[in-house]
Amino acid sequence: MSNFRYSICEPVNPEIIEKGRVDSSEIVQIFERFPWKLHLEKMENAKNVYYSPSIEFENLSNKNALAISAIGTPDQYEFYIFFKRPKVQKTWFGFSEKLNNNYTSDLLDQSKETTIELLKALVDNNLNYLESRF
Repeated sequence: MSNFRYSICEPVNPEIIEKGRVDSSEIVQIFERFPWKLHLEKMENAKNVYYSPSIEFENLSNKNALAISAIGTPDQYEFYIFFKRPKVQKTWFGFSEKLNNNYTSDLLDQSKETTIELLKALVDNNLNYLESRF
């Protein structure tokens, strides 16, 4: 099993909360237990909102990561998913290449089921699948 780290963002807290290392076998369970609805409820009544409720999981060996944010109301929300990974990009009209260690793509309006499917791909290091989805 690969080692991952994860962090969370709470809407009314301006600080990103680093949760530390986590075994890959725990990732889906952490996502499912995250209090999305509670955080969205807090957002509705908050004076200062710093983030959407979010959680990020990063594979420590290859630096691939998924960041997931909940958007919507406490009773009806969906997920925005950001896939961060090292990727070679062409620059200067395609004549040069440069490694971007934080290349990020997003998927908007995703269901809980689709989000879990993508998390499982991250856990399984199925990078071809993730690239095809993003």
